[in-house]
Amino acid sequence: MRLNDPAVVAEVRVAFDAYEVSLLANDVDALDGWFHDGDEVVRFIFGRVELGATEVAAARRAGPRQTGPRTTEQLEIRTWGDDVASAFAVCRLTETGDVVHQSQTWARLDGGWRVVAAHVSAVHVSQP
Repeated sequence: MRLNDPAVVAEVRVAFDAYEVSLLANDVDALDGWFHDGDEVVRFIFGRVELGATEVAAARRAGPRQTGPRTTEQLEIRTWGDDVASAFAVCRLTETGDVVHQSQTWARLDGGWRVVAAHVSAVHVSQP
């Protein structure tokens, strides 16, 4: 098995960047399209557990925005073979300066790269 093949990493980077554009635009229909449309999908987000694409899509529509403006400060993409990848991002919210960690498992499914698992959490940094 090839690990971290540069061509596969580049493909996932393109998908990740397009997902981020959809996220920042609050384009929930496009976000639905980036996730695999199946019961296998899992998303942990700020303490909630969402199981299956239907539940993830419903949760997206329950709130006014997916995220506020943010910048990605660090992104690590790892691939296992040609069809599975993980993306790990450190993002900073523009308005508050808060840091968010985001991880996604991507799989080549449904004719392209799709998120099959995701986790988003706030970082709580203790002050000295």
